[in-house]
Amino acid sequence: MAKINSASYPVKSAPLNGADTAIGTDSQTVDKETKQLRVQDIADFATNPANTNVVNSVNGLGPISTSPTTGNVGVSLDTVSGVQGTYQHANVTVDQYGRVVSASTNTPVTSVNGIDGAVTLSPGANVTITPGATNELVIASTGGGGGGGITQVDTGTGLDGGPITTTGTINLADTTVTPASYTNANITVDQQGRITSASNGDGQPNQDLQSVLTTGNAATTGITLNGGAPIVLNGGGISALTGAAVVQDLTWSATGEGYNLQLTNELDLSCNVLDAQGASGTYNQMLIADPSQNSGNGGVLWVDQPVLSYRNQIPASVIATLGPSTGPTLIAAPGVGKYIQVVSAAYRFAYAAPVYTIVGDIGLYTASTSQYALPGTVLGLPATTIQQMNVQTNAQMAENTPLNLYLSGAVTAAGGGDLYLEIGYKIVAL
Repeated sequence: MAKINSASYPVKSAPLNGADTAIGTDSQTVDKETKQLRVQDIADFATNPANTNVVNSVNGLGPISTSPTTGNVGVSLDTVSGVQGTYQHANVTVDQYGRVVSASTNTPVTSVNGIDGAVTLSPGANVTITPGATNELVIASTGGGGGGGITQVDTGTGLDGGPITTTGTINLADTTVTPASYTNANITVDQQGRITSASNGDGQPNQDLQSVLTTGNAATTGITLNGGAPIVLNGGGISALTGAAVVQDLTWSATGEGYNLQLTNELDLSCNVLDAQGASGTYNQMLIADPSQNSGNGGVLWVDQPVLSYRNQIPASVIATLGPSTGPTLIAAPGVGKYIQVVSAAYRFAYAAPVYTIVGDIGLYTASTSQYALPGTVLGLPATTIQQMNVQTNAQMAENTPLNLYLSGAVTAAGGGDLYLEIGYKIVAL
């Protein structure tokens, strides 16, 4: 390779022209010989488009302008007329190249939902407001006790499914009642209004008498009051009614079983009550059951009064107070024109220490003389005794006078035993 000595080839002062030459080595020859190269040839090679290393012309597209298009080319962005300036609260139009092509000043927002001026955000309980991304506020609930957040749902009476702390389903709880249709149903309803038990009724509706008369519900037998024709409830209403019937405070029984009618209060029978044979009864007669009546279906009959019974215990504390006119009333006064007649009397003395000391007889009195008597000495014996009391001849009965337990003498020493009495008696009108 040939060495070029700078001293032998001084640098030429500018400017150059196309005829000037430059010295260079031809790398294509074998001996790499030194040659002169014209400046014009080098320039032509550099600017030849065939060599793809030169820009011959530049043209602008869209909002880009070029001037001139060859040589020393200037490139600039086209101007938009009428938009240059400063705008407040601007309304703008932007083209596809991102340029603002129109703009105008707008009225600022001074009120939002009736709030004017600066707005301050004040978080409530369990709420936070924090900066988020650009132009963003994050409002979040922090939860916590007392903030109104529900943390658990429990199920009360009649409900299933709880407690629920995240997700779940609340259901109406099943009862023990079998799903079915019930006739004349007997039902039990709880405080939540659910039927908790149900069964078929017996066909006798639980209702008061007025409801029966109003609705015409059926009854298999007539109701006879006041000695007249029976009231027949046959499903079509009342078929016959004679005379006045006064019924007070009458209700069906709670169970409504069969055809039994139970009274919760008073039944006022101010007229005659008929028995199974249509009889109204006479004074001192009473109704008794007779299963043979009504072809074996049973009924009641008026009969003469049987002997009534009285049973009671007379404690030692009461025996100690007995005297000729002091003592307990055993049977109340029967009424004007009526007398108490004792027809039998028995006693049992249950001995307990100490021993009584008694003067006289213990008797059943309705007048000045007793009807039945017990020697007071019996209570002075240290033994338990059961026997009949002694009937007193020529005993007197007094009108409308109670039956009292008196002592003809006195109790001089109180004992510890109790006296038990059973008395049979009748109420007579003489």
